[in-house]
Amino acid sequence: MTDNQTSIHGRKLGLGTKNQLISNGIQITRPCVDASIAIGAEVSDARTITVQLKDAHGADIDYVETFELIVFSSTARTAFATGGSTGVAIGTDGAALAVVAKKYFLCTSEADGDWDGTWTDTGTESVAIGIRLPNGRVVMSAAFANT
Repeated sequence: MTDNQTSIHGRKLGLGTKNQLISNGIQITRPCVDASIAIGAEVSDARTITVQLKDAHGADIDYVETFELIVFSSTARTAFATGGSTGVAIGTDGAALAVVAKKYFLCTSEADGDWDGTWTDTGTESVAIGIRLPNGRVVMSAAFANT
């Protein structure tokens, strides 16, 4: 938190140490504003998906954060993918709950802001992974397809 808050109509407003908004000592926006997404090479119809959540300074966040993972048919985000033969499964970091099977997931990172999972498809569907952050921003992976 910060002590550098300005009074606006009797309410204190300021920025926290990670550029999040603070009002009357309460964090009103989350520090997580960016993410990196890495898609691994195909090995036996599977690819590793690695997500690292970041703050406004580009540093890895240092707390557990909830985000949405969406499987699109392209980076244009105009349609959902069918989700592959198996789709997305959680790896060793974080958690995932399928809201819509193979297409839409509610995820939580680990305390160091990372999450990983696996994409499995015995077909050749082209997809792109979208991460919707707590502030509403969507970060996209490059499109990929198994062969």
